[in-house]
Amino acid sequence: MTVEARTAPKREAILEATIQVLRERGLSGLKVEEVAKEAEVGKGTVYLYFQDKQDLLKALIEHRTLSFYRKVEEVVERQGSFAQRLGEFLRLRVSWVEEWRGLWAAVAREAQPENTQGWLRGLHQHLQDLLERLVESGQQRGEVRPELDVELTAATIAALACNPQLEFPREAYLNHLSEVLLKGVAL
Repeated sequence: MTVEARTAPKREAILEATIQVLRERGLSGLKVEEVAKEAEVGKGTVYLYFQDKQDLLKALIEHRTLSFYRKVEEVVERQGSFAQRLGEFLRLRVSWVEEWRGLWAAVAREAQPENTQGWLRGLHQHLQDLLERLVESGQQRGEVRPELDVELTAATIAALACNPQLEFPREAYLNHLSEVLLKGVAL
């Protein structure tokens, strides 16, 4: 077993503890000591994996985002209609947005204060690429209008899949969002 394989569970536990502390105390209440306590490791152990709090937050953003993207990729690669896969993506996206509600942008700015936009653009590009594959496959199967620009359609899907700040019944919101995306709004 490699060193990485042996240490991965502890690193994962520290990252999961970080998200838990953020949920409970917010960004201003995030302390490495609290993360270590939540992860049931010593404070020094956190510093074995992460240089400082900023490095920890950057790793958290990347870890959670890439984990979400792996789930999206599974949906994109899955057999099924475009409408089914779109619905599955929207469910994943809304859940992910709910998990990070109000925290993601603040954590990202804290994690990468210089060139936040460039770093985040790189992360977002991966989602854009996945959604372009979804749209292209829908076009190839005759389920998505061929005249639609793949890149712009993917960007629109990504933008519309954010959960509103107002509370709506989840299933009704997801079903309506799918319907609007699949059928449009205008008569």
